[in-house]
Amino acid sequence: MNEIITEIIETIKDSSTLLEGELALERLLQQVNQQLLNAAFKQIDLELLPKYKEQGYEIDSIPKRTLHMTVGPVEIARHRMRKEGEKSVIPFDQAVGLEPRKRHSPLVEMKAAQIASDGTYRKAEEAIDLLTPFSLSHTTIHKMTQKIGTTIQEWTDTAPLQDETVQKDKTKTPVLFIEGDGLMLTKGKEKKRPEIHRVQFHEGVEYKGKQKRPVLINSRMFESTISSSEAFKRASLWLESIYDLRETIVISNSDGGSGYDKDKFYRIIGKCQRHEHFRDAYHVNEKIKQRMYFDKKMEEKMRKAVRTYNLDLVEAIIATTESRIKGNDEKAPEYKEELSKLKAYLYRNWDSLKPLKMRNLPVNRGLGVCESNHRPYSYRMKRQGRGFSAKGAGNVAAIISARKNGTFLRALTEKIPELLTELRPEFKGAVRAALKKSKTKPSIGVKIGSIANYSSSSSPIGQLQKMFS
Repeated sequence: MNEIITEIIETIKDSSTLLEGELALERLLQQVNQQLLNAAFKQIDLELLPKYKEQGYEIDSIPKRTLHMTVGPVEIARHRMRKEGEKSVIPFDQAVGLEPRKRHSPLVEMKAAQIASDGTYRKAEEAIDLLTPFSLSHTTIHKMTQKIGTTIQEWTDTAPLQDETVQKDKTKTPVLFIEGDGLMLTKGKEKKRPEIHRVQFHEGVEYKGKQKRPVLINSRMFESTISSSEAFKRASLWLESIYDLRETIVISNSDGGSGYDKDKFYRIIGKCQRHEHFRDAYHVNEKIKQRMYFDKKMEEKMRKAVRTYNLDLVEAIIATTESRIKGNDEKAPEYKEELSKLKAYLYRNWDSLKPLKMRNLPVNRGLGVCESNHRPYSYRMKRQGRGFSAKGAGNVAAIISARKNGTFLRALTEKIPELLTELRPEFKGAVRAALKKSKTKPSIGVKIGSIANYSSSSSPIGQLQKMFS
């Protein structure tokens, strides 16, 4: 320890600026970490050998293996043992669960996938190269991300089925919001543009911090690039495993697009106290704008009529708008067709257009969050020339959802074998043996003392004190 401290001090002393000193210290501490790990692994490896020698194994060779860990590349020299008639083994690799030919630790793969879920693979490559003592190519990061994304999707589909929580112990909440919407990606590697189908639920909104920032309570996101039915299926499994909805008011919201009608929400909810479905206000206004583009004045009146939930006024506006269409206008049939479509749309969805404040509900906000929560997905996968296959987009989206849901680490530790495999007893025994040998009592140097004299210098104790002083 004293040697390391001396070397650190020498490094600081030889640096002319703080930046130069910090860069030098970064390199030094990386080397120290690697040397310490090498020494520790070597000692543990030696403690594993006696058990195999007792079984008739002999040392065959000492191959080296470089493993990229978060502290940097660590070169591990460990013994290969061979026994006649038996396949050769490497005790160290077996004891810690290291797979053959694997160059990166599980933690490195996890962190690489996390970085790649926020930006392009090339940006992730740059970030890892800048912040860690090793580098990964963007193609390697891509493979890691796809592997982990696939694993998370498999876990998301199976984990709720293994949940054994009894009904009485499930979460009860007075209100639950459920929303669904699709996000079409701008460019794909296939003929058909991939679409991320999303379903999200939460228990309401709370405001945090001085800025009163709105935060969703117990929000969970689910996605699929296969179909909206697949996304609803995933959400349904988790709803059933988490909640008891028998005394809950469920509020659902969607834009009414294909695959997101009221029945889809009704099927996944099951038995609840009450179900209220809403048509998303933003998309309703967009529909009015799309159908009444030819009469801006009446368009504004129609928005107000829908907002106040006045059907008589809606019918009067449609009639008035139709009367304002000039008969000699060559586009008159087109305008009337647009009005007819708008009227059918409003009548078909009228029950879902009733405002939140008119439904006698215990909440007055919390709707319309699904589309705003597209951002983590759209920022990562749309524009900037990025192209995704449906499968690739699904894997990246799964990582984003797992991180938002707080299940990223749990999904990996329960699904990836090398993360789930516990260290073997022989490894723990070798560690304990190595620890005993490495423990040494620190030297306290030469002890210095004196004889205390509380009487005269001519007394016997005083004379003894003179002899030693």
